[in-house]
Amino acid sequence: MNITFDNVSFKYIERKILDSASFSIEDKDKIGIVGVNGTGKSTTLKLILGMEKPNSGEIIISGGMRINYLPQDPKFDSDKSLIDIVMEDSTKEFPIKEYEANSILTKLGFSDTSIKPIGFSGGELKRLAIAKVLVTPCDILLLDEPTNHLDNELIMWLEKYLIKWKKGLLMVTHDRYFLQRICNRMMEIDYGKVYMYDANYDLFFELKEKRLLDEELYQKRIKSIIKSETEWLHRGVEARRTKSKSRIERFEKLSQIKFNEHKEYELSSVSTYLGKKILSFKNASKAFDKVLFKDFSFDLNRNDIVGVVGDNGSGKTTLFKIITQEEQLDSGELILGETLNIGYFSQHMELINPEIRVIDYIKDEQALIETLDGVITASSLLERFLFTKDLQYSKVKMLSGGEKRRLQLVKVLIKNPNMLLFDEPTNDLDLYTLEVLEDYLMNFKGPVMVVSHDRYFLDKVCNKLLIFNNEYINESNDSFSEYLDSLSIKPMNNNSSNNDTRVKKKMPAGLRNELNNLENEIPVLENKVKLISEEIKGITTDYHKLMELEDEKKKLEEEIDIKTNRYFELLEIKEEYN
Repeated sequence: MNITFDNVSFKYIERKILDSASFSIEDKDKIGIVGVNGTGKSTTLKLILGMEKPNSGEIIISGGMRINYLPQDPKFDSDKSLIDIVMEDSTKEFPIKEYEANSILTKLGFSDTSIKPIGFSGGELKRLAIAKVLVTPCDILLLDEPTNHLDNELIMWLEKYLIKWKKGLLMVTHDRYFLQRICNRMMEIDYGKVYMYDANYDLFFELKEKRLLDEELYQKRIKSIIKSETEWLHRGVEARRTKSKSRIERFEKLSQIKFNEHKEYELSSVSTYLGKKILSFKNASKAFDKVLFKDFSFDLNRNDIVGVVGDNGSGKTTLFKIITQEEQLDSGELILGETLNIGYFSQHMELINPEIRVIDYIKDEQALIETLDGVITASSLLERFLFTKDLQYSKVKMLSGGEKRRLQLVKVLIKNPNMLLFDEPTNDLDLYTLEVLEDYLMNFKGPVMVVSHDRYFLDKVCNKLLIFNNEYINESNDSFSEYLDSLSIKPMNNNSSNNDTRVKKKMPAGLRNELNNLENEIPVLENKVKLISEEIKGITTDYHKLMELEDEKKKLEEEIDIKTNRYFELLEIKEEYN
């Protein structure tokens, strides 16, 4: 079974999303879709589902193919119970067993499956949607940002589930560990063109770099030819009489070629004075319906990049609201330095008025912005952040989710803060913007506190963690991956002489090496099976060769099953050591 795009073009208002795109997706592929925000990653999923229609070309889907879809922001009938919502697509031909539906809801944190999703948060709706798409029988999963709003435990559970998943998967995600460990192919959307790579995330970058280099060399050659042909065309009258018609026609065709100039940008802000006193908590406590934290004491240093981690609902965002003085402590003390200029990047995009124009969203804050290169206009700054003139005069509601996040980022930086609070900054941002953001944070002249569930992001930028754990906030100098691999940290207790006690047992080196080898070997074997399958399709008469290939394919699939089972055994052993 497969999905084929045949010369598909699609425009959204005046924005070209796909330009004569042709590619195929098979029901054994696990594909990660990447591209700059606004290039059409989510739109591609909607085109497959028929929620959008192509302007030209054809999308061919094998008859009988069942597709399950996880949208970025799922919505449900609030009159139905959770179990009824998850079971609603059950049929006689493809039934959903109720005990399986109850089991997956429980795994995703719903202890009472008879309740209705009234007043559910974005994270709870996402977990409910994941339960529904995973339990409903299908041939291919389409997942749009599946890790958004999930806590670390659920992200790791979902990762293991999708590694075991034997059918098709097409996924838009910014989670780089997800892309590396799950996907065997990558799809890049760039200037309306679609590029397919038979590679995991790491290898994709190498292949993309080669593609861009080849494109650059090709464009240089074409530009050189155009230059010489232009000079030839503008020679004197005598020479013009001898000009061949075919050469003139060739020049006209070459002149019509549009080159995709890959624009790059970097985040920057003018540094402002930051005094010695920055931020301190003294014996701080906060509770709503439950205690979020108590007896919390912490001093923020100038060079700290602090990852704030913990389960959903543990109080991470509340901590930020206390720092920005939107909320007050129940007891204890918060001391803020007089020179603090806090830039707060909220996770809530609903704070942006969807009817306002992009340019006005920035100009309402500041019409002229001080930058490292001097004072510039709001329009010039937006262009630096890849908002074209046309896009600047569009309403915010016309932007993709990632473009809205990038717009929020612009508004934070124009205030030239000397301290940053980032609440889930990686949600919806494309991988390119994430790398730019990471570089900016690591070079920022001031402290940063960031709430995130993005493991790669936290590992790369943070030099310290604040961990919400059983009514306490523990401080740790471990990386986030080290924290996940460690035993749970004991709750902070001011009466204890050692508040950061932990015992680590390392998995033996031999088993660790075996696990790492299997992570690399399994995708290679899967790729071999795919190549053999393609070869089999092309054989019509050579039955001897066909039987040989079928035998080879069967042996490889058996080897994959053995290695996959061993891989999960080793993951369980690793968890036991932790």
